[in-house]
Amino acid sequence: MRKALEVLSAVGGKAIDYGKQPAGGEFAGAAVMDYEAAVAINTAMVELKPEWNLALMWKVLSNDPRDGWAVCQDLACFASHHLGAAGDRFGREGLLYWVRHWARRDGSSREAAWMFGCGYDTHQRYYRETVEPLLSGWFIAAKGVLEPVIACHFEKFTEAA
Repeated sequence: MRKALEVLSAVGGKAIDYGKQPAGGEFAGAAVMDYEAAVAINTAMVELKPEWNLALMWKVLSNDPRDGWAVCQDLACFASHHLGAAGDRFGREGLLYWVRHWARRDGSSREAAWMFGCGYDTHQRYYRETVEPLLSGWFIAAKGVLEPVIACHFEKFTEAA
C-alpha cells in the first residue's frame, strides 16, 4: 500500500515517460509496471467500504503527521457509530485514544485510566473486547479484498525479473 501511494504521488497524474533511460541500466518497464500496479491497488482500495478503507489507511498512515491524524479521527467517528453506546463509554476522546493506540501502539491502559477515569482493568477490557475486534475486523476485511490484486501484480513483477 505504501509503495502504491508513493508511486501515485510521485507521478502526480502525469503520463509516464516510456523512454526515460534509453541506454540506462534500469529496466524501463519497471516504472510502467509500478504505476499500473499502483493504479490497480488504488482502484481496489477506493472501492472498499469506507470503514475498511479507513482502518487500512490508518495502519498505513499511522506515522504520517500530515494525513494520519485526520484518518484516525474519521476512523474514530465510524467506530463510534458502529459501537453505539459502547463507543461513548469514555467519551469521544477516550475512543479516539484507543483508535490511535490500535495502529500506533502508544499509550496504555494505565494512562487511559488516569485520563478518562475508571480502572486499568476496565480500560484494558474495553480495548480488547470492544475496540480492537471492530478495527481489526475491518482491517482484515480490507486486506482480504486487496491481497488478490496485489498478488496479481506481484506475479507480473516476478515474471519480468
